Amino acid sequence: GRIDISAFANLGTAPWPFFNANVPLNGHICIPLGRGPFPIALFAHGNHFPLENSTPGYLYLCELLASHGIIAATIDVNFLNGGNFGENDARAIVHLEHVKQFRTWNGLPQHPLQQKVDLNRILLVGHSRGGEGVGHASLFNPLSSVQPDIFSPVVPLDGSAGLGPYRFNLSAVAAIAPTDRQYEPIAGPTVVPDRYFLMHGSRDGDVSTFEGYNTYNRAHAVDLTNPTVSDGKLKALLWVIAANHNQFNSVWASETPPATTMPRVDQEQVAKVHLGALAQALLLDRSRYLRVLRDHAAAAAWAPVGADFVSQYQNPRRLFVQHNQEGLAAPEISAPVQGTVTADAVLTARQLADLVNAGSPVSTVTLRLEWASLGARFTLNVNPGTLPGGRLKTLALRVGQSTEAGNPADRDQDFTLEVSSGSRTAAIPASSLHRLFYPDVVFGAGKIVMQSLRLPVRRLAELGVELHDLRSIAFVFDRRASGVLYVGDVQLSN
Repeated sequence: GRIDISAFANLGTAPWPFFNANVPLNGHICIPLGRGPFPIALFAHGNHFPLENSTPGYLYLCELLASHGIIAATIDVNFLNGGNFGENDARAIVHLEHVKQFRTWNGLPQHPLQQKVDLNRILLVGHSRGGEGVGHASLFNPLSSVQPDIFSPVVPLDGSAGLGPYRFNLSAVAAIAPTDRQYEPIAGPTVVPDRYFLMHGSRDGDVSTFEGYNTYNRAHAVDLTNPTVSDGKLKALLWVIAANHNQFNSVWASETPPATTMPRVDQEQVAKVHLGALAQALLLDRSRYLRVLRDHAAAAAWAPVGADFVSQYQNPRRLFVQHNQEGLAAPEISAPVQGTVTADAVLTARQLADLVNAGSPVSTVTLRLEWASLGARFTLNVNPGTLPGGRLKTLALRVGQSTEAGNPADRDQDFTLEVSSGSRTAAIPASSLHRLFYPDVVFGAGKIVMQSLRLPVRRLAELGVELHDLRSIAFVFDRRASGVLYVGDVQLSN
């Protein structure tokens, strides 16, 4: 088929034999053996030299997913490549129109895909500008019309003018090394409404600013007017230390010297493991694979030898003890939990800090903790009985170190996490949960990517700490004489 994207973008710089009013839908597809119906995953590339076909670059992922019973396709968006900018809304429309094409085939008598597509299980994956595009696709999907920008007319997405209707049941959208805000809707930066997974390499030589971190922070953020209510969607992040940008696409030449970067075969293996786990969990309902999203260590046996990662995870069932989004005043316990915050020999400051140098306006507040003596302590004191009911299984916090002078270069940071209820206290070294890496310093800067530390409630119970009687959560800096840590949030979750 052909579609009209002229309201969203012009074509790139190559001499295409068509115009933006009749761009083609085409790509490569891997189909499982069997009757189906099968879930579907669609991959979209980003910007590249337009005459080098970028589309086959995700066949290694399509083949993997098809072997597990998922129809997987990698789609052609080469006509938008080259000297273009701000066209990522068009990439979103192209992505959604491909899903629509599969819906058409699914209902077409005598077509090879008739009744083989499970349209209730759909994963959209994009790389680079395509990674930004999947966020816009998630935003556009439920709409009956959209005005791309203030200079454009309203474009129907209900099928009346060719595009849409969509309203697909998107199981998740996943972004590999995405850009952010190259296209921005009239209402402001896109907030992804679906479950969201983000993967990025620390030595990315193209989108070196890790702009997708801003997209991640905007997604499924706390609602200050009703902080106990979740939108019901998870999000997860994987920071791949030493991976670059291009080697997630098997066609693209590496943009960084091989000696400084993870080998291509290893980088592709990382993508297979983590996108494979995402698909297993959310498309095939194999919930045990959620462990890989919650904690990258669950996939350590499949990771390349020597590979290091930082990961974050936010469960849809969560209660913030401290989320830090109340503002830039002194740190506090977050409502509806009640209590006080104390700091002993620790400097505290809430900041609108650009932790990864992404260059976009920062929308989330982060807590900075600095100490210069052993035994310094930062404590969240919880008033007894103020934790809302509900069985939650994990104490989780996001924390990471910086390159500031208090942190010795190239050394993991560490502290003791003390959790108390009544007269019982459990003391857990942070390093027993995960390493807190010194940032990978490349291109003259090191990015502070916080690691989710997840402490099972059952482990606390084994140490005599009862969550229903939680009294305090303390960061005790007794393992390093000095340091600077950034804390995103402290929460109870599943």
